[in-house]
Amino acid sequence: MGSPEVLVVGETPSLGRSITDMLVSGDVRARYVGDVRSEAPLATLARRFPVVVAASNSLYCATARKWVRGEIPYVALVVVGSRDPVLTQVAKAVHLVSLPLRPSRFLEMIRELLAATSALSS
Repeated sequence: MGSPEVLVVGETPSLGRSITDMLVSGDVRARYVGDVRSEAPLATLARRFPVVVAASNSLYCATARKWVRGEIPYVALVVVGSRDPVLTQVAKAVHLVSLPLRPSRFLEMIRELLAATSALSS
């Protein structure tokens, strides 16, 4: 089995595509979708994508809201750019990345999350 893949949800499409391109250019396997619901069933998403990046440059992040409600269990959630007030309530459980992001630090964080989730599933 190959290295785990990161799911990038482009709630803000241009941001999501840029993050996907950055991950791929950094040798991280990544899949881009416009809406996390396209990867249903969400309850089993962690088996396919242990790390989910929600790219949302807005005041509301639908992917994060689903995660908070328990609809996307067992994934490491990274939210890039969103200023959703719900995220402040779960800030210790979600990896929040503000814009502009620092590519080298972002790639390092994603690699660490992938390694940690890989170690947990072994």
